[in-house]
Amino acid sequence: MMEDWDSLRLTLDAACKEQPDEQTVERAVRAAELVAATAGEPPDELPPADREWVEMHGIPSDELLELACRSMKCVAALSDDWHDRLNDLRFRLGDVAAA
Repeated sequence: MMEDWDSLRLTLDAACKEQPDEQTVERAVRAAELVAATAGEPPDELPPADREWVEMHGIPSDELLELACRSMKCVAALSDDWHDRLNDLRFRLGDVAAA
């Protein structure tokens, strides 16, 4: 379980390092989903544990939103599979960042 905003930040940062492994990418996507959800753009399916985390943590900083957007661009560039999977998440993060 993600602990706090700092752990999300570290996880998202790791996704922009050169060639992150699959596990790092999965954790970063989950972190970005939590950022999007706390910013008011949750996915259609949010696991109960993540929903509870979102309810406890309030609204993310603009800096964290920008980092989530940037890290998902990094991840999406890794392969077409990731690009397709992340389109919805990137769209939701972009909506929040633009608001």
